[in-house]
Amino acid sequence: MSKRSQLFLLPLSEGQPPRGALVFGLIFLTLYSPFSWILLREGPWDERRLLLLKSWPTLPGFLVRSLVFLEGQPEWLSYSIMGIVTLLVFIALWHLGRSSYFGLLLAFFVAALFSSWNSWMAFQAYLG
Repeated sequence: MSKRSQLFLLPLSEGQPPRGALVFGLIFLTLYSPFSWILLREGPWDERRLLLLKSWPTLPGFLVRSLVFLEGQPEWLSYSIMGIVTLLVFIALWHLGRSSYFGLLLAFFVAALFSSWNSWMAFQAYLG
């Protein structure tokens, strides 16, 4: 039996999981691309915009800024928590995406929804 015909006899669960580099790149792009409005938006490059640009690595965790218990706390604390949330979300989505191609698709949609919501909140904070 040829190798190609053997491939079609294998159940889908025995297929190879997606490559780590593919999963990493797709999730990275999905988490950070909604924040491209910071670069593409017309207008002056004021302090608020530069601050968002500097904090870009932590922006997928922007929902932390809306938590009430962080009001009045130092800025470094909220940015640290934003970074931790971003890292935890990335790791969870990476593991989900590495499990199977369906997991990768699911991780892509979860990352897109999560990051789009955070990008919208960051944009509203930028405007306000």
